[in-house]
Amino acid sequence: MKAKSLLIALTFVLSFFIWSVNSANAVIVSPVVVEHELAPGMSVEGVMRITNEFDNAEKYYVTIQSFSPKGEEGQQEYLPEDVIDGLPSWVNVQSAVTVNPRTTEEVPYKITAPIDAEPGGHYASIFYSTTPPNLNDDSGVGIAAKTGIIFLIKISGDIIEYATIESFESNQKVFSHLPAMMSLRIRNNGNVHFRPQGTLEVRNMWGGVVARLPANPSNGAVLPNSIRRLNTWWAKSNDVAEGGFMAGLTNEWRNFALGKYTATVNAKYGEQNKAFEAKTVSFWVIPWRMLLILIVLLAIFILGMKMYNKAIVNAALNKKSLNKKK
Repeated sequence: MKAKSLLIALTFVLSFFIWSVNSANAVIVSPVVVEHELAPGMSVEGVMRITNEFDNAEKYYVTIQSFSPKGEEGQQEYLPEDVIDGLPSWVNVQSAVTVNPRTTEEVPYKITAPIDAEPGGHYASIFYSTTPPNLNDDSGVGIAAKTGIIFLIKISGDIIEYATIESFESNQKVFSHLPAMMSLRIRNNGNVHFRPQGTLEVRNMWGGVVARLPANPSNGAVLPNSIRRLNTWWAKSNDVAEGGFMAGLTNEWRNFALGKYTATVNAKYGEQNKAFEAKTVSFWVIPWRMLLILIVLLAIFILGMKMYNKAIVNAALNKKSLNKKK
């Protein structure tokens, strides 16, 4: 049992060591995301930039992997490296590049869509790693950190753009102070990606507009057959104190709001700027610490006024009593 535990511990330490060494040899690539639109049978060319920030020359090896959307935060689920059907087979790029220390190299690429390319979105990443592809096996030995550029390719033709708002809600129903987060979840039922655009309008209980915010602040893309969550924060100050009662009171002062608020999202998507159905969500902001202090101060004021009035009445009665004795 002890030997088994020791083996697990050593495996963990070795894995961490390998990860640390490989991370130290990481490469910086740009741009982060590349988007192209082309017709079947057509080609497009571009340039990637690879920066080696370390003191030794490094040779970086190329792998290309298709991916599909995973989760609702824009993550990717990649197919194995040996699956080269689809977009990976369309890409022509050198298999390795050597970058001198503290320099940036430009690497050209060419994407050629076959004449029978299926209309819609095609997605893959070009990865750069210091370990050759044939060493990235399932044994866990030689697995290197990889840095990639995401390619979003749109093939023209029978494009289907159809999306719906799955939900629009706030992360809480009652806040003591801002910021308030509102989440817009969009389902893409079409065959191509898009980046929703629009505004999120916040009104107070009297109908006045108190904030206009972007519906897609990160300009995130929604891929086909997926749901993408777009989070928007409404805040008056980005300074948020941490701690107990006084920190909470500071936050209520910096990010003050009071009452019921209603947020309405008006967004569009796709090349034809199709409008989503408007959605609303309501929430309350009750700065209870400030209200508690206000109540205490008001109680002290009322008590003080009562004591003052009582003192005035007593003084008047005593004066009247003295006048009678005279």
